[in-house]
Amino acid sequence: MKTKTRKLALTLTGIMACAAIATACSNNTKEADNGTSSSTKEKPSLSISIYDRGNVPQEMGTIDNNRWTKWLNENGPVNGKYVPIPRGEAVQKLNLLFASGDAPDVVFEFDTRFRDQMYQQKMIMPVDDLIENSSTEYKQLLEQYPEIRKAATKPDGQMYEFGRVSPLVGFQALFIRKDWLDELGLQVPQTTEELFAVAKAFTEQDPDGNGADDTFGIALSGETGGTINTMFRNVTWVVEGGKLVRGWEQENAANAFKKRLYDSGLVDKDFLADKNGQKAQQDWNNGKIGIFVGRTIDLVNFNQYYEQLKTNVPSAEVQAIKLPKSEFGQFAIGVNNPVQMTTIINAKTKDPEAAMAYIDFMASRSAGEMLRYGLEGKDSAKGANGCLQPIDAETFNKEVSWNIDFQLLLSRIELGACTDIQSQLDPSKPLEKDFLRLIKENNEANLSDDVEYAPITYGEHMPTLPEDLNIINTNVSKIGDIYNKAIVSGPSYTIEQAYKDAQELWNKSGGDKLEAFYEDWYSNNSEKAFLAKDMWKFIVK
Repeated sequence: MKTKTRKLALTLTGIMACAAIATACSNNTKEADNGTSSSTKEKPSLSISIYDRGNVPQEMGTIDNNRWTKWLNENGPVNGKYVPIPRGEAVQKLNLLFASGDAPDVVFEFDTRFRDQMYQQKMIMPVDDLIENSSTEYKQLLEQYPEIRKAATKPDGQMYEFGRVSPLVGFQALFIRKDWLDELGLQVPQTTEELFAVAKAFTEQDPDGNGADDTFGIALSGETGGTINTMFRNVTWVVEGGKLVRGWEQENAANAFKKRLYDSGLVDKDFLADKNGQKAQQDWNNGKIGIFVGRTIDLVNFNQYYEQLKTNVPSAEVQAIKLPKSEFGQFAIGVNNPVQMTTIINAKTKDPEAAMAYIDFMASRSAGEMLRYGLEGKDSAKGANGCLQPIDAETFNKEVSWNIDFQLLLSRIELGACTDIQSQLDPSKPLEKDFLRLIKENNEANLSDDVEYAPITYGEHMPTLPEDLNIINTNVSKIGDIYNKAIVSGPSYTIEQAYKDAQELWNKSGGDKLEAFYEDWYSNNSEKAFLAKDMWKFIVK
């Protein structure tokens, strides 16, 4: 593959993850020339929301009228009318549509709080009986992965949402410069104290050998700062004595460690100004940070966190390591959400069975593969590893890759290993082969038996707060600013004083109401909610 084409392929951000297209897709399912065939007209009509990201190439039409809406209407069970929902204003737009009675029959929306709001207002339909009596594909998925039922069930005991399942994999990775460790005669840090010692050496002992004082031991902005929180289980709500409580001790410990790094000069003094972590990433790619959190989840990460570093510093050697152990335990750095709810049915839908048929079709392997990889022989072809690859990356990007929002019911776990990033990297190329090693190291670090998931569950599966408590939660979020002030203020403002001020804000804002809510939720739902133990069942070995 030519270099230009290869780089274009690497921008497809996981969309070109490959699986063999079923015979039904490649041979028996035809591409629609238009959406007005007689078979289409005889089908029930259904309105369906679709995110509008403004990314449909002009020659392909619009998000509600294009090659893929025509294919879905030609080959699916309904005549779909797609309702564009601006991605950046999705909740606002959907709220208006529901309020006016004009909401689509089937709604795709990632926002957990919005979906729960629709449940509270009785705007969406319970789907247990519908699945039992009318579903085929999704019913089978639910039987195979009963954890979906946990994630979809609301407080009244009924399911109201549909979702997709993915293999559990390492999402974030704790990268360390192995060549710097070797240069300074150091070992991979196993504990927080060892991590501090390594960061100190990386800062002070000229690990790159250029004779200049120009390296930082570790990043403190972006995802690396968040990972230090994870290392100390500073995740706000923790289980102690069988109860879900506010983790003050963990928060103090995490921020004390950050302050110690800052006071010792081991991090960029301007880390608070690096809101999105881009400065830290630039420093990593320029070979000026020794410990940094990146990602190994899709192709773009190869370029972001590894290829650029190796271009700038060809001698750099990187290792993905376990998060060092703190006094609170040893934790996974970051993993994906293996069970993600994406879809609801409007309570006013006139034909629920048609909605269920559409959901079944969109959850099917044949439809998912067609949407993901296009038509075999036209858009993609099997590569040496048996996985479908774009025949021409530029054409694929124009005709197929933008349709990702039609795939919100596609369960990647059902498509097999060809959906993994590993299938998209070429082991005959040295850099890609080495990134494959990093992926393997990271999955072993995140998913090993001796690590825990620090939160009680993935954020999307935490209970949604009622509006009054959500206001309190917003107000107490300023506690983060209090601790940040302590980190950068030297001896004039200590962690101990920050803790006192944080507690004062907590108490004045009504934090006790949040404590009561979460304690009550956990005591009543710990056995039936989708929690961390359920996430680990989705590791594919």
